[in-house]
Amino acid sequence: MKKIICPTDFSEAANNAIEYAAKLAQKLNIELEILHVQLVSAANPISSGIEACEYITPTSKVLEKMCVDIRKTFSIPCNHSIETTSKTLEKAITGKSDENNLIIMGTNGTDDLYQYFFGTNSHHVIEKSKCPVLVIPEGVTYGTIKKIIFAWDYGHESKTSFFQLNDLFKANDVEITFLHVSKEKNPVSDDVFRALKEDVHSYFGYKENIAFDRIYSESTGTFPDKIDEYMNDVKADLLTITFYDRGALRNIFHGTIAKGLSEIAGYPLLVLHV
Repeated sequence: MKKIICPTDFSEAANNAIEYAAKLAQKLNIELEILHVQLVSAANPISSGIEACEYITPTSKVLEKMCVDIRKTFSIPCNHSIETTSKTLEKAITGKSDENNLIIMGTNGTDDLYQYFFGTNSHHVIEKSKCPVLVIPEGVTYGTIKKIIFAWDYGHESKTSFFQLNDLFKANDVEITFLHVSKEKNPVSDDVFRALKEDVHSYFGYKENIAFDRIYSESTGTFPDKIDEYMNDVKADLLTITFYDRGALRNIFHGTIAKGLSEIAGYPLLVLHV
């Protein structure tokens, strides 16, 4: 991981995410880039170079002041960029998502009916990103990451996401619980749970700070609801899930979990991509 990209619309949720991103960038000793996207449309045109300059210049000054304050406070490299585009917001943001970056986005959940049906901006970014996305709910401030829950249904591809946790392991003295999520307890889910343990141990070795647990949706509740209930019970600092970029059926399943959790989570949500 080399850079954190933090989009801002200057809202309270975005400002909170910037502060979180700055503190995490300091912990990881990496660069922070603050990104502002100005969407151009028939309803909001910037038709001439003069009009564009009139908008971009004051906005750039505000962003540069943010960066100056961050450099002084956190002693990290910080810069800003402005994208003026007719693309959708999520396309403009995920255009910055190369594999060595981390996108951190603030969210206030589903704050209107349109977002409830069509998904929050953060979820659209999760779907299209090529790099991990960390969603920070408004009001959640940065604290030392000590306890991570990695919710996993044992998709075989998830093993490729283990290496993406290495930066967090290196920067923090963390305890991680691999949480197996299944519909019901039966011999098959027992076998999958054992296989999960074997795969984790084969990658990370046998460590005291690695634990395992399991939950079942059974006939009541959804996977996001069950995971959220578990997170609130154990009071972990970070929830990690995997979003699969291949296979329509898997995208439906994991997209539903990612969308549901991005709307209800009251804690940082890290989405890894495989």
